[in-house]
Amino acid sequence: MNASDVLTQSDAATTAAVPVSSARAHKGSGKMIVAGVKIAITVACFWYLSRQIDAASLIAGMARMDLQWLGLAILLVMMQPLLVGLRWRAIVHEISETEWRVARGPMIVISAIGTFFSQVLPSIAGEGVRSWLLSRLGCGWRIAIMSVLIDRVVGVALLLILTVVILLLPSGFAELAGLRDLVLTVYGTCLLTATVMLLFLRYLIPLLERHRYLRWVSSLMVSLRRVLFGRAAPVVLGLGLMVHALTIVALWSIGRAQGLMLPMSDAAVLFGVVLGVALIPISIGGWGVRELAVVSLLGRHGLAPEQALLFSVSFGIAAAVSSLPGGVAWIFYSSPERSPQPRHTAALATDSPLA
Repeated sequence: MNASDVLTQSDAATTAAVPVSSARAHKGSGKMIVAGVKIAITVACFWYLSRQIDAASLIAGMARMDLQWLGLAILLVMMQPLLVGLRWRAIVHEISETEWRVARGPMIVISAIGTFFSQVLPSIAGEGVRSWLLSRLGCGWRIAIMSVLIDRVVGVALLLILTVVILLLPSGFAELAGLRDLVLTVYGTCLLTATVMLLFLRYLIPLLERHRYLRWVSSLMVSLRRVLFGRAAPVVLGLGLMVHALTIVALWSIGRAQGLMLPMSDAAVLFGVVLGVALIPISIGGWGVRELAVVSLLGRHGLAPEQALLFSVSFGIAAAVSSLPGGVAWIFYSSPERSPQPRHTAALATDSPLA
């Protein structure tokens, strides 16, 4: 091989590497633009709210808050990763195609770590961390990713169902500042579509399996059907409802911390608003947009903007503080990769006092 051949091959390799580098740079710049837009929306929402509130009244409201009720709200939110970990564990065991099992402790710890990352980064980062840490326990990437997706779907579906039911019950806040019918229509349409898909999954799955690039969707649908109609369904759905119930009680407790005697039904409506807004990925962790929605809703019922803003921010702070144990767990957590365990060995580990 002469020098000209070497130069030719070098030029070809460089030329081939340019599109890859350009694609990566374009992808990175796209993420930065999205993050910049979210930050801008969050800042714009708080700037708009700052023009409506009196800083002195806001500070006075903070000074009057009952820290015991606020502490209870933080404790209630802090209990959620525990329930999510148990729900997620039930999903993993239901869809696992091997005899692999995992103890309760690691699942709860990983859920807490995922909650922490979801607070400091986009929620998809928290789900990615959960999948990665679970795969390191030995279940494999496929089960890890599918279990996290199904866990997320179950949580969102229960949120939509509960919100529809709550808005149909008597409540002073149920009109949602005139948006009640729109929310019921959108949520009802989503639930109806999901119900129809579930009913026809047995016919849809074979169609998806015929296409090479849709087989993973087919596998996901099979696993989802197994979770919703299998033995784990009562556990998964029951724990999911308990997670949302803790949020409702936490919001009620924050109201008590501010001296607001909110009925539990009104706290339930606020639950639908606070978590519903968080599903719209246009701001950083829902901040700003959530505060705008809460101030608008509570303002129509005579609550001062300062009190409404403090209510929403207090919930955000409670969620952030309650995620700190997950950050501590991340620092000290170690999960060496393990090979799948035999069923009898895993059962002994699960039944141990440390499981």
